[in-house]
Amino acid sequence: MKYAGKQIEGPNVEMVFIPRTDGDLVFKCKAVLDQDYESFETLCPDPQPPEVIRPGNIRTPNVADPEYGKQIDEWANKRTAFMILASLSATDELEWDTVAMEDPDTWANYKTELQSSGFTAAEIMRIVSGVMSACGMNDDKIDEARERFLAAQLVAQQSE
Repeated sequence: MKYAGKQIEGPNVEMVFIPRTDGDLVFKCKAVLDQDYESFETLCPDPQPPEVIRPGNIRTPNVADPEYGKQIDEWANKRTAFMILASLSATDELEWDTVAMEDPDTWANYKTELQSSGFTAAEIMRIVSGVMSACGMNDDKIDEARERFLAAQLVAQQSE
């Protein structure tokens, strides 16, 4: 696909810079595309609600089941951790000690590893915000793009 004559290649990448006196850290956060979630869906299929039998022998899913609610919460937390890890995989030379992408039970360890490596809560939030920004749109990004577009239109009109 092309836009304005330019080939669009690859997902969006956001850079997150964490200043350090012994050398700044740069995290690359790439957008996680639909096809990237295929491995997640294989490892963590959607939880299914239990069925209840209603009068007339009608089977219906019981989405109000408390255990099903817990399963949905766990699944959503794993999906978020997967997205963060998949996004940060674009960061050169980033290695996790206790996270294994083939083991969903280890994915939440990313936060513990960041904390034990000396990252502050604000720095971790900045990294995760970079992931969220790369993976989706936010009002600030839309406003910035609109301002750039309008400024370019103004320059074009003035040069006519």
